[in-house]
Amino acid sequence: MRMVDLPLAGIRVLEFAQGVSGPFCGKLLAEFGAQVIKVEPPTGDLTRHQAPFAHDHPHPESSLLYLYLNTAKRSTTLHLDCRAGRRLGEALLSHADVVISDRPAPPSAGVPPQPHLIYTCIRPFGLHGPHADWPCTELTVQALGGVMAIVGDPDRPPLKLGSEQASYVTGVNAAVATLLALEAREHMGRGQVIDISMQESLLTILGNIPILYSHLATVARRIGSRHHRTHPTAIFPCRDGYVGIAAQTSQQWEALCLLIDQPELLVDPRFTTGVHRAERADELDAVLLPWFLAHTRQEVMLACQARRIPVGLSSSIPELLDDPQYNATGFFRDVDHPSTGMARYPGAAFQMSSVPGVCTRAPRLGEHNAQVYGSWLGVSPHEQARLRAQGVL
Repeated sequence: MRMVDLPLAGIRVLEFAQGVSGPFCGKLLAEFGAQVIKVEPPTGDLTRHQAPFAHDHPHPESSLLYLYLNTAKRSTTLHLDCRAGRRLGEALLSHADVVISDRPAPPSAGVPPQPHLIYTCIRPFGLHGPHADWPCTELTVQALGGVMAIVGDPDRPPLKLGSEQASYVTGVNAAVATLLALEAREHMGRGQVIDISMQESLLTILGNIPILYSHLATVARRIGSRHHRTHPTAIFPCRDGYVGIAAQTSQQWEALCLLIDQPELLVDPRFTTGVHRAERADELDAVLLPWFLAHTRQEVMLACQARRIPVGLSSSIPELLDDPQYNATGFFRDVDHPSTGMARYPGAAFQMSSVPGVCTRAPRLGEHNAQVYGSWLGVSPHEQARLRAQGVL
């Protein structure tokens, strides 16, 4: 599919953001047609220098995190902390529809620097409040966002969610908010500032947990993989690894008892209801464990799924890449990069019947300087060379 056929074709985005959240927002917009210009420092985005690197070869063009976060974009370089760089950055704004920024100096009074602009500003704690200027990492925002209050076993310290989950969910929220602001601009004729807080983004995935305290004075506690009102909902070891099982309904519980050839559990007064089983989860696990240990993960999953008992094996990354479900839907896409070669990339988390999206390679550092500064701003090749020599580009 041509870029012109994609729903965001014609939308120009300037990405003044490093790390994960802002670039992930830009990636989502770029893969559905937006022309996303990544404005990097002359030394490159921070993630260009972050391991792991393709083929274990440290190089600004081979950071695997950068390659993933910046598909379908264009790269320019600009030193924004000098006068000449700021002038060029301001000149670019008049040619853009959207700015994605994580820089500490937001537009004053919530007004975008150009009336037509959608200014998506991503900060750890948003633009306002007593913590607005606090430094932050993925670990600290997960702690302050409340998610660590419910992740982990009750007798052990809280756990951080794997990878950069706060950053990625913030990027998703920023992309959705940007799309809504573009739609609003169609009706109101003007842009606006979008205030995106990583802390608030993370809190939204806790669902109803915050209102438990408001309505019931109940505080959620860490219970590991278990469910507080029914069991077995847990991780069980098998002969060759682990599976997650969630036999939560009476029909699923009955099917599991018959599968493991222990129908007597159905009349055991200790395990009559899901709540009873949750209250005696350790006792029940001791009964179930020998059956799981006698089988492989695949045997457990296929046997349970055949009886409509939800079970999934704990998959390794190689297993995910070969998973028949992902392969049937075409989720993974092969992307070739001149510096690193071919690799498989995750696709979008949704599929549209008429719009497949695109997943072209990430740009090399400053690859589109001549195109953007020449075509947009009319900067001559001679002037661009001079600015490069001065460290502006």
